[in-house]
Amino acid sequence: MSPKGLCQIWGTSSSVSALGVFLGTSKPPTRILLSLHSTCRDVRRSISETASLQSPVLGSLITSSYKTPRSAASFPSVNNAEIKLLRAISSGQLDTAMEELKRLKSSGCAVEPYSIERLVEALLSKQRFRAALTVFKSSQHTTPTQLHYFTYQSLVTAAIKAGEPYTALEIFRQLQAAGLTPNYITYCGLISAFGKVRRRGQPSADLAYQLWQELCSLQLPLDAAAFRTGMNACISVGKLTEARQLLQDMKQRNIALDIRVFNILLKGYSRRGGVSAVPSILQEMADAGLKPSAVTYNTLIDTYVTAGQLAQARQTCADAQAAGVALDVWSYSGLIKGFVQNNELQAALEILQEMKEADNITPNEVTYSTLIDGCVRAGVIDTGKELLSEMVAGGVKPNAVTYNTLIRAYAMDDKVDMQEAFGMLNEMGKAGVMPTVDTFNTLMDACIRRVDPPAVLRLFRRMVQSGYSPDAVSYTTLITALSWLGRSAEALEAFKELDASPSAQVDLYAYNAVISALSVAGRMTDARSYLQQAAQLAQDQAAPAPVEAFGAIIKGYARLNQAEAALDVMRDFWQQGGEPDDSMFEVLVTLCVRTGEFRKALQVVHAMDKLGRPADKMRIKKVLEEFYRRQEKLKRPRPTFDKPMNEGLERFKFWLGLPNQYYKDDWQSRGE
Repeated sequence: MSPKGLCQIWGTSSSVSALGVFLGTSKPPTRILLSLHSTCRDVRRSISETASLQSPVLGSLITSSYKTPRSAASFPSVNNAEIKLLRAISSGQLDTAMEELKRLKSSGCAVEPYSIERLVEALLSKQRFRAALTVFKSSQHTTPTQLHYFTYQSLVTAAIKAGEPYTALEIFRQLQAAGLTPNYITYCGLISAFGKVRRRGQPSADLAYQLWQELCSLQLPLDAAAFRTGMNACISVGKLTEARQLLQDMKQRNIALDIRVFNILLKGYSRRGGVSAVPSILQEMADAGLKPSAVTYNTLIDTYVTAGQLAQARQTCADAQAAGVALDVWSYSGLIKGFVQNNELQAALEILQEMKEADNITPNEVTYSTLIDGCVRAGVIDTGKELLSEMVAGGVKPNAVTYNTLIRAYAMDDKVDMQEAFGMLNEMGKAGVMPTVDTFNTLMDACIRRVDPPAVLRLFRRMVQSGYSPDAVSYTTLITALSWLGRSAEALEAFKELDASPSAQVDLYAYNAVISALSVAGRMTDARSYLQQAAQLAQDQAAPAPVEAFGAIIKGYARLNQAEAALDVMRDFWQQGGEPDDSMFEVLVTLCVRTGEFRKALQVVHAMDKLGRPADKMRIKKVLEEFYRRQEKLKRPRPTFDKPMNEGLERFKFWLGLPNQYYKDDWQSRGE
């Protein structure tokens, strides 16, 4: 029977029996499996139960598009209450179907998983991912409904295509919670998605690596594409040795190596400026009988650019041409990036001209965005705008990075009105380019620079209402703004929200912000609790003790005139290997003088001397004068020499070079 014939009888036991005929063959035709996959839940389940999900043929089922829903006459046995829902799906009235589903749920009617699957699949076939996600979430709200594997898979794929890997991961975890075991194709799709997200404050690389570790623990047979995915996951977290071991594993399993495997290794070393590893990788590539490709040369260019070796990057271009490998847009763009990073804008513009004169090479949005960034760095924003106009005139559509760069230029220039930056945001909308989280972060940072915390709150609210997921940068800026507004409780709630977010990761910048907010509010117990967490995170990351966090605590105690507590924090910082900055020392000296702790003030300035940080004696003299004025206002007599504290004062005055009793009495006491 033809696939069409099988589809006509789907929903009956005959369809499953007929399916067995085809699955009993050694190699069932892909077109038959695709036709059957798009029919019904029972047939799809039979496919997954009867055949291995690792089959390349069935792999295509997972990523295949959905067919048009069948007629209502073909519906399997369902509750009468669901017939109206299924008819709406069958006729393509998906909004009506969603309303009917909502009505059924509100009336307490149980909805069959089959109906949920049909509606989700129909919505996805119309590229309505958001609506499909809403239907899926509603089915999991109270008593989770277990759906078929392919429904979860389709939602995961759609979320990845929509640029929402964290949503995809949430669906993936629900798939697992339903008792289903993800196949390696599902894993690899997620790993690749997270590997492409490189943002500060998002645990993307770590998640990609964790998912790869999960996949390895299942001990499934993996193909070359899966190994390449794993290598990418390893290099994303800096595990280059582990990536090289995967290459050896491929050899041991007799999996054919291709140029892409070696390009991945080169990319890993490129990100870390690992120029020394290049010769050995190229030799290993040659031993495998492989020649460098255009991607190989471009990766080498990027490696030398990252290492700041622009002459070698240029030489690599010449080597590629000598080997008969034509340079492409990425070759030139890599060189341009190198000159921009080296603050050689004119040289970068000359590369652009070479690029235009080359055959069959047209600058793309990355080329122009990099050059515009160079203009911003050089402070020639008008040249950047001219490049934007040239870009549009040449038919190259600017992307969000292009506009974000110009927005940053306006935002960073305190002489330019912020309306210029918002004007660029409006221009971005007119060009059909959607803003990104970076767009909002740039604007919020500009508002902080201009001391406009209410504007930060408005932008954050607008970002969330527009459907964007804030990252750690967004939350850190929000926490700072709330702190400036004296709303420490809300700042702490924002930090907790960041900590609970699946799409963001607390970093040291976020800890610095919340510790500062709590310290400003005088909530020192809470601040010190978060300080311990920040110090532990720094230790885990092999980073220095966070000077900003410790400094914020010291300033907090200074506001409360608690010198001993502030000094205790400084001792902890010192014991953790921290290197105090000038601000910490100045705050401590000022605090000790202001509170009359002159012996301790001397200890601090002596520590500064040992570190080669001479104290500002003129500033300290003014602090001491202020101390005297406060004593007089309180009508307290100037302390006499017979008190221990006053000996410290006289010694401190001696250190400052002021008239004092310490030197004289000390000389007389020794009989000299």
